[in-house]
Amino acid sequence: MKHIFCLKPLLSRNNTKNEAISVFLGNSYQFLWIDIAVRIVVFLIVLWKKEFVWALLFLNFSFLLITTYYLKRRFKGIQTYLHARLIAFPDFRQSFEANNKLFIYPQKSINKIKYSLFYSLIFVLLSCSPIFICSKQLLVIKLVALFLTAVISFYFAWRYSAIFLTRDISSISIQGKKVNTKMLKKIKDYLNIEDFINDSSLHFKNDMFILKLDKDFNIYKEKLETFLLESVFLGALTFTTFIQIIDNQKLLEYMYSFNSFFNNELTSEIWNGSKLEQKLGFGFLLVGSVVSSIMYMVILIKRFPIIKSIENVRGHLKMAQFYNEKENNETSLASKEIYTQQIQVEIAKCEEQKIMLDSNFRIVSFFRASGLLSFFMVLLVATIMIHWVFFMSALIVVLYVVFAAKMIDDDTQWRRFIMSNQKQKEAKGGESQ
Repeated sequence: MKHIFCLKPLLSRNNTKNEAISVFLGNSYQFLWIDIAVRIVVFLIVLWKKEFVWALLFLNFSFLLITTYYLKRRFKGIQTYLHARLIAFPDFRQSFEANNKLFIYPQKSINKIKYSLFYSLIFVLLSCSPIFICSKQLLVIKLVALFLTAVISFYFAWRYSAIFLTRDISSISIQGKKVNTKMLKKIKDYLNIEDFINDSSLHFKNDMFILKLDKDFNIYKEKLETFLLESVFLGALTFTTFIQIIDNQKLLEYMYSFNSFFNNELTSEIWNGSKLEQKLGFGFLLVGSVVSSIMYMVILIKRFPIIKSIENVRGHLKMAQFYNEKENNETSLASKEIYTQQIQVEIAKCEEQKIMLDSNFRIVSFFRASGLLSFFMVLLVATIMIHWVFFMSALIVVLYVVFAAKMIDDDTQWRRFIMSNQKQKEAKGGESQ
């Protein structure tokens, strides 16, 4: 089965001689096992609460799409990085000039049919078995759900089975011809180097510092604008929720129910069937919206010291850029030295102001995190007031996305792209000896 619906598996090879550079990376299925582990956890929850049956099917397909998307973007990042680096490798320039393409493949090819059938079986068991056990839907609906689940999960496993890759290069081929071990080590050593310029002069360091400071300054501006927009919209949204709740004549009942919950005075008044009791839920919404609004209000108040620090940094940065331009145009060594000393003064002032700016941002980040936490509490309480299945579905999806994004983010630190895993292996080998 080389094609399904005119599509073929991702990273499948055609004509190796037409490939300028082919890079083979090690296989890694850690994302797949973590994905299956999450499905098993959700499956156990369903066995405990049978109302979660159809939500389980929705969650499993959501996880499948999210995992596939993350891994495809990760693969694209690896390919882009390697292409940009290897195009400057002396031994590869001629190959890239003839055919400016780089291809990435897994180190080991797998039997896609057997693998896809196995994954589809696991997916169907974890998704559809509770439907037949717990659901009271018509048998036709169950069979249709089973068929669609099996077909879609098989197709995804068949098409995207090759994107579970590590950062370790196992081999490289040039126009279909595999390079020897010595050349492979040379390529890895080249990829592990990111600083090719060894200029240690003060003039060069000043130029690099000014460029780095200009980048940091733009980041500070964007971060402040993001904080302010977030504070205005989310703060106003939560405060509107607060206003609507206190406009209700049952405000005292809401607060009494909330206080009783924390004083362990509530027993049977927490749940109303399969959802949170309304009075207790509104009590949580009331407190959460107030806390979130206050946190975002603090951010708005703190914006003035931050804006002042940013303007101070920008002023000293502009002065440093001005003196740096004068230094580059100066021909006299004595005058160059004077400008260099003046640049150092502006750089020192920038560093001092950056410390104050970082301190203010850390304080604001704490209040932002508190406001976001309160805002998410309001959202989650609102979902559990509708139905506990809705709450569990929203919570699991959010946690899955957050942890998956964190894993991908940690795995795309390109400055440790190739040799990080290799160095760990070498270190372990040295310890064993």
